[in-house]
Amino acid sequence: MQTFGKQEHLCSFTEIRKLFNEGHTFFRHPIKVYWLPGDWTGSPVIRVMVSVSKRNFKKSVDRNHIKRLLRECFRRNKHIAIEGLNRQTCMLAFVYSGKEIPEFISLEPIIIKLLQRLIKEYETTAG
Repeated sequence: MQTFGKQEHLCSFTEIRKLFNEGHTFFRHPIKVYWLPGDWTGSPVIRVMVSVSKRNFKKSVDRNHIKRLLRECFRRNKHIAIEGLNRQTCMLAFVYSGKEIPEFISLEPIIIKLLQRLIKEYETTAG
């Protein structure tokens, strides 16, 4: 069973700042991904944060709904990234930049493509 526990959340302010300042980025509409190889050992392999712009979604209910969808898509497909990265550590940030509330069915294939691209970029950059 796939889980997405507290230890897998990227919460540290210094790590988040480092990710956005020094990290690599790529985009597939409507999600922008920031990533950076991690500097910790052991579990978890990937730490993730999810962000939705307050500019595009004024109501917190809408922002929280989109974040729940993104986290669920990642939770269901994180095995792709873990196996592809050969258990090397990585920090990830998913930033949703769309203007409409997405459907889960349309969001999941995008997350899968982003995780596959993450593996390719990780191999060329960090590997």
